[in-house]
Amino acid sequence: MTGLPDGWEEVPLGKVCQFNPREIGDIGAETPISFIPMPSVSDSLGIITEHLERPFSAVSKGYTRFMNGDVIFAKITPCMENGKIAIAKNLLNGAACGSTEFHVLRP
Repeated sequence: MTGLPDGWEEVPLGKVCQFNPREIGDIGAETPISFIPMPSVSDSLGIITEHLERPFSAVSKGYTRFMNGDVIFAKITPCMENGKIAIAKNLLNGAACGSTEFHVLRP
C-alpha cells in the first residue's frame, strides 16, 4: 500500500515534469519580463509576493528562467527549510528570471 488516493499511480517525477528547463518562449531582448529574487517568494503562502520588471536582455544570463505554471523552490538552506516554494503566476509576458538558487519544475 502506497497511501495514494484511488486511481493514482506512483511514477518517477521526471515522467510528469521537466527539471530546470531553460526555454521560456520567444522573448525579445528588450521585452519586459518579471524578475523574482528569493525574498519575493513567500515562505508561508506559497506565492510570489513581488514582481520586479526587467528587460529580458538585463537578466537573460546568470539567472534561473521560468514561465507561468512552473513550480519554483529554493535549493539552499535555510530558504528550502523555510518553505520558499511557489507556482509562478501572472508573470509579465508569461516569463521570468530569478535567483540562481531556485529549482524549477515544469509540468
